[in-house]
Amino acid sequence: MAAHAFGGSLEGMVRVLVVQDSGINESLAMTEASAVLKRGGHSTRLLLTDETPRPGPAIRRLDPDLVVIPCPVAGDGAALTAARLVRRYAPDATIVLGGTHATFHPELARLDDVDAVINGEAEGALLDIADRLASSKSYDDVANVNVFRDGELVCNPLRPLIQDLDALPMPDRELYFRYPFVARLPWKKFATGRGCIHRCSYCWNATLQDQWSDLGRFVRRKSPWRAVEEILEVRQRCPMRRVHFSDDLFTVHPAWLEEFAALYSMEVGAPFTCNTSTPLVSARTVDALKKAGCKGVAIGVETGNQALRSNLLGKTVTDDEIATAASLIKSRGLELYTFNMVASPGETVDDVIATIELNRRIGADRVRVNIAVPLAETSFEETAFSLGFLESRPEVEDYRSPRTYFEGDQRRAMVNLYLLFRAGVHSQVSTKALRALARLPTAALLPLKLQGTLEERAITGLPWLEGLRFFAHVGDPHRRTANYVTLI
Repeated sequence: MAAHAFGGSLEGMVRVLVVQDSGINESLAMTEASAVLKRGGHSTRLLLTDETPRPGPAIRRLDPDLVVIPCPVAGDGAALTAARLVRRYAPDATIVLGGTHATFHPELARLDDVDAVINGEAEGALLDIADRLASSKSYDDVANVNVFRDGELVCNPLRPLIQDLDALPMPDRELYFRYPFVARLPWKKFATGRGCIHRCSYCWNATLQDQWSDLGRFVRRKSPWRAVEEILEVRQRCPMRRVHFSDDLFTVHPAWLEEFAALYSMEVGAPFTCNTSTPLVSARTVDALKKAGCKGVAIGVETGNQALRSNLLGKTVTDDEIATAASLIKSRGLELYTFNMVASPGETVDDVIATIELNRRIGADRVRVNIAVPLAETSFEETAFSLGFLESRPEVEDYRSPRTYFEGDQRRAMVNLYLLFRAGVHSQVSTKALRALARLPTAALLPLKLQGTLEERAITGLPWLEGLRFFAHVGDPHRRTANYVTLI
């Protein structure tokens, strides 16, 4: 192999190109997979098509051997567009899709522009594919890999889950940091573990727990020192004023958290935010968060209709339990952030107003709110379908997101309450006024979308200049796909 645009090459080294559309979808799992590939003797590089004036010719110049395209749910369209682009400009490259959408849709391997689809965690599968390509051997039997050969879809067995996360090399954050607008963003995210103990209906964790039940522990954690070491390595390279931990449940192991808190406060000291759940909020966990320098904690409220929360969403906590958890968080001087949904199947205007009122009652400092989407391969989708709220499950090539099941005045009311949600929580507007505003033409309320941007800025602590510079590159923050920490 001759010297190359990737920075040189060695015999047996495969040139791996990661192709994505926008830097807003920085994948922590992809940085770990890249590190594994590099440790195996291969080279990796990222190309963001939105940041490249002529991405096709750029791909041709890079002349990759293996192209990896993250394919998350709601990001499948961009991923398949990228695959077509790669096939045109690098026809000899092996094109591999991975991520949530790829995991749940092995039939993507049937497409002409896709050579292989990774099911589940990608590190071992990508390294095996690269090693096979380096020695000109077939990768058709590699575990976690689906291929289409001789008119047949071949879905290979799954390999055991990675149990010792400390055994992975340090994440290759340079993969994304080669783009200055990503490196300069002073808000940096990290993941200290994989998996979740809960089985909420709207999330893939329950589906993956079932599919991976015989593959080892589903919930795994890096050691406290390893988690801190990753942060220190990034801080040496880039500005970092605020940290966010993307784990589904950052407080799932209280003893781990206490050890981490002592290390983090001493070695890092930057304010951080994290996610947890109502059952995992205790005096012990919030004390540890406070000691570590936590700024804010996010928990799921989802809906103010307790029966809907339990029976449809699978979140079996009461309003009073949520209020108790919120009180504990705020009693230690931490900010309270909440996750909320609007327009779940069967939800009413009164239910949405009850959600707003519950957020007021618990003193939510910042709220995140989304239109409820029954994501593919979740029991939420199954319930919505069985109750008649969805007419059909779309085929992979016809996937649409988000989907809704309200029409006419009811649909307008739900969209309006979504727009009004933050203003309703942070003000004392009456229930009567909210009902009246829900009947307005939606166009009259569209300026309220700006409040969501301001809310996110407050949560991340981004200064105006850095925030504007970042979003000048990535565009509308709603372009963020349904990223999942464990999968690329």
